Amino acid sequence: MADWYYHDAAQGRVGPLSAEDLQARYRERRIQRDTLVWREGLREWQPLDRLSEELGLDGIQQDTAKPPPLPPGGPIGVSASTAYASPAAGAGSGSVRTDVRYSAPPKRGMSGCLIAVIVLAVLAVPMVGILAAIALPAYQDYTLRTKTAQSFNEANAVKLAVAEHMAANGRCPSNGDDGFGEATDYASATTAQIKIGTMRNGHCALEIELRGIGPKVDGKTIWFEAIPTGDRVDWDCSGGDLPAIYRPGTCRPGTSISNG
Repeated sequence: MADWYYHDAAQGRVGPLSAEDLQARYRERRIQRDTLVWREGLREWQPLDRLSEELGLDGIQQDTAKPPPLPPGGPIGVSASTAYASPAAGAGSGSVRTDVRYSAPPKRGMSGCLIAVIVLAVLAVPMVGILAAIALPAYQDYTLRTKTAQSFNEANAVKLAVAEHMAANGRCPSNGDDGFGEATDYASATTAQIKIGTMRNGHCALEIELRGIGPKVDGKTIWFEAIPTGDRVDWDCSGGDLPAIYRPGTCRPGTSISNG
């Protein structure tokens, strides 16, 4: 029976555990399908979802008695009613004269409400354009940051493997070392490659090259520099040529070092 391990953000590596232990923790919502797991024979840590068939998770339902995430609040609908008025017609009696000519009724001008609506519409057009000019670039930047964060998350397993290699061997690994693939082996929809090696100051580091995100980001790099701190490894992700606006807050130059 294989011994399994999983990575917890607060506790670090947890294990050894049996497959049944992992099933129980998944049922209790203590681990999720994106939790990193490993057993002997795997080259690197993998998301739980990729090994769900091997672990027998496909038939397990999570305990709904545990509190789920709060649902997003929906907008409150407001209904409005409109009253309609119909004109009344009057009739009169009298003799008819054939020589009487009736003038056409005077043309009715636009009501004050209609004029107000037209004025507001005219004023709203340039305002909408101004708001669109502000909101559209902000939304595009948000989309780029979201896709960039996806690439960073994919590197978590590599960072964990580097930290464990440092602790076990006292040196930095490189691409192609036992347990580590070549740089392009880590390619994905948002990652071109991940280079693993040693910086000039002797610290271990990863260099992530981005792709498939957008012209402002594709081909840019971000460095994760391992900083040994006591019995753990912190990561400085402020290096590389990726513009600060597309980085997570903890990876912008001048911010604090992130751990894990």
